[in-house]
Formats: sequence, structure tokens, C-alpha cells
Amino acid sequence: MSLLKLKEMQQDLSKKELLVASYILNNAETIKTISIHSLAEATKVSTATILRLCDKLGYSGFSDFKIALIASPNTTQSKLYLQDDIKVSDSMEEINAKVFQMEKLAIDATYSMIDTATLNQAVDMLIKCNKVVIYGAASSSLIGKELEYQLIKLKKNVSCNFDYYVQHNILGTLDKDDVLIIFSNSGETSLCIKLLEYSKKLNVPSIAITRLGHSKVSSLASIVLHTSSEETSRLIPIRSKVSQLSIINILVANIFVRQYEENFERLSALVSSPNYLKTQNNF
Repeated sequence: MSLLKLKEMQQDLSKKELLVASYILNNAETIKTISIHSLAEATKVSTATILRLCDKLGYSGFSDFKIALIASPNTTQSKLYLQDDIKVSDSMEEINAKVFQMEKLAIDATYSMIDTATLNQAVDMLIKCNKVVIYGAASSSLIGKELEYQLIKLKKNVSCNFDYYVQHNILGTLDKDDVLIIFSNSGETSLCIKLLEYSKKLNVPSIAITRLGHSKVSSLASIVLHTSSEETSRLIPIRSKVSQLSIINILVANIFVRQYEENFERLSALVSSPNYLKTQNNF
């Protein structure tokens, strides 16, 4: 988990912190046994720089970071991150292998960043709320539509519209008993920021699904669920989409389980109805 956090947050680090991060990523096994002073000497930075880095990663100190590193799966860096992008010269077998590896890495990285307490808060918020407004720009809007579809099946009053101005107007009708959900891979999407700022004025709680690290979106949202944002492919944004889908799947699954009796009976009746089966067979 520590290495994944470190890799995801490199864009938020100072030059000296990046020196330490690079050393750790290239010498993960060695880091488990050395002292903070030895690391400072090896990277030519102060111990204070190392402590600041640990704090940014969410650890109380270097010892806490090492404990998390030791407890994390013994996975080599080459397996954690695929550096070889899809090429025009790749065979079908090579393309298939790379795509599936990218997707697996995205799921593993997202799973490692899940904070159970935060996820529990998000599930509680969605269960208790009256209305849900969802917004995501560009390709994130498609993930938002998928979440809308899943929440509708759970009898939630939900709106996800591609048009920012429509969502802004709908948001204006919400209050403290409703929820705004924002998808922003970068954490700096201007329209997402505007909606979050508006929601704060209205006292509407918000959930942001965005990258790990400091961003304007994460600073404005009531609850933040982190996704893996580092794309290994320049051709197609595989990692971010798979990561976002993983988050909405665990949200919906947890809501379903919390309200199992109600949802199971209703959905069972729905899927067994002749009209539903006829509709599905037409696709």
C-alpha cells in the first residue's frame, strides 16, 4: 500500500521529497531495514524532509511508514506498474495482455487506497439522502451515468446530466438531506469545482471520487474516495475508468447489502417479470 500511495502522489511532492520517493521506489526491500538517518544520508536530504513525506502519505512517522511497507504485499515494482504502453506494432495477444494487466493493476491500486471508515460514511450518506445529483466532465460523465443507473435500481432519486448548467440548476433545489457526487480524475476540473463550491453555499453534502493527493476537489468535498489516476497507456485512459468503476461498484454493493431485504425482493420481482426479460432479449 505504501508504494502505491507513493507512486500515485509523486505530482504533489517537492523536489527533495521526490528524491526520497524515487529512492524508496527503487530500493523498497532495503528501506524496510534502514534508519531514517541512513535514508537521509543516501538521498542527501534532511530527516525533516523524510518526515514531511511520510506525513503527506498519511503516516505518523518513518517507522509507521516502514511498518505499512513491510505489511504490504511482496510485489515487485515491475508488477505494480506497467511501463510498456500499447504500440501499433503489438500483436493482438500482446495488446490483450497489456490491457488486462492495466485493468488488474488499476483494481489492485484502487483497493489498496480504500479507507473503510470513509467508505462507510459515503454509504451511510447515500442510504439516508433524499436526492442525488451526479456530475463528471468528459469521459467521467459516462461513469456517472452508470452510477445513476445502478442507484435508480435501488430506488434512489438521482440525476446525472451531461449538461453542466442543467446539473447546476438541479443542485440549486437540494438541501442538507441530499448529496452531490463529483467525478474528477485530475481533482482540478473547473466545472466540478464550481459545483462543489455551490454545494457548500447550499450546505449540501458532497462525495468526490478523485485521485489520491491534494487537489481543489478533494479540499471542497465532504467525503473523498480515492481512485488510481496514473495512466500507463497514452492511447486510452484505462486505469482511471476502471478505478472509477470499481469505486461505484463497491458503493452500490454495500448499499444493496445494507438494504438487502427490500432490494432483493424488489429486484427479484423485476428481473422475473415477462416485460423485463423481453426488454433484455432485445439488446
